[in-house]
Amino acid sequence: MVRLRENNKAKSIPVKLILGVLILMATIWISSSLLDLPSVFDDLVKIPSKTAAVVFLLGAVSWILRGLRTWVVFDKLSLTEAFGVSFLHNAANNLVPMRLGELALPALTRWLGHVEFSVGLTSLIWIRLLDLISLIGISLCIAMASNLGVLVFALFAALIFLTPLILSTVIPKTQYINLPSILERSRAQLIYETQNGKRLQRIWRLTILSWIAKLMGMTLLLSTLSGIPMTSIIAIILGAELSSILPIHGLAGAGSYEIGGVMGSAFMGILAITGLALTIQLHIFVLSLTAVFGILGVLLLLKRMLHD
Repeated sequence: MVRLRENNKAKSIPVKLILGVLILMATIWISSSLLDLPSVFDDLVKIPSKTAAVVFLLGAVSWILRGLRTWVVFDKLSLTEAFGVSFLHNAANNLVPMRLGELALPALTRWLGHVEFSVGLTSLIWIRLLDLISLIGISLCIAMASNLGVLVFALFAALIFLTPLILSTVIPKTQYINLPSILERSRAQLIYETQNGKRLQRIWRLTILSWIAKLMGMTLLLSTLSGIPMTSIIAIILGAELSSILPIHGLAGAGSYEIGGVMGSAFMGILAITGLALTIQLHIFVLSLTAVFGILGVLLLLKRMLHD
């Protein structure tokens, strides 16, 4: 029976890939029907070179900080291997449909660091939880800045300093909850992560710094391309980025990313057409970074690939 389930999962991968391509084609068709796509691309290309350089630099810093986080989480990897794993994992996650790219992290760490697949998978869940907390927390601080004034710095400080404390208090209490035996080992690993104070602080700081850099780059990009309020820009970014938690993605994240951005713009009363155009431009920025760092990740691991 186990082999049958494994075979079914393996057979579902081509189906997901085909579905991902179809979603990409549908996204392009719908976008081209509603927008003048050449104009959308032209607006992106016409951004001042200095602004474009700053936006790209902020995005690059985010990728580098994520590489450092991978090095801390998987201490069996060398720094070069950790960067390669992080870059390839995030590139695969941005490009491969239906969340299949997430499996690159446990697969690569098992290959390079002999980390058990289940351990790598739990580590992935851990860093994705920290990503979610960071994304929502920072976005709320930015969105509330105009109302809170200088008090927003106190809110931001609370996010930075209290989050590890809350995690180290709440997650260990889950040991009193009965779980299936298959999940007990994962829970033990998560409890270990929260009880190792210095390690938790390093991972959390790298996570929140990476998101600060990424959101700053995205905000600068969209504010340059549009004249809409900052709160609306944050809503578009938050909607697009939160779409990553959904199980359905087209090839290169198409479809869900655009829907998320449009929903964020609609929530703030911005025209859906405007939200769609800005989300497509944001998506192009994300995929540009993905191409650069995906290639860099391959180059960093090329020697190991050839050796094996």
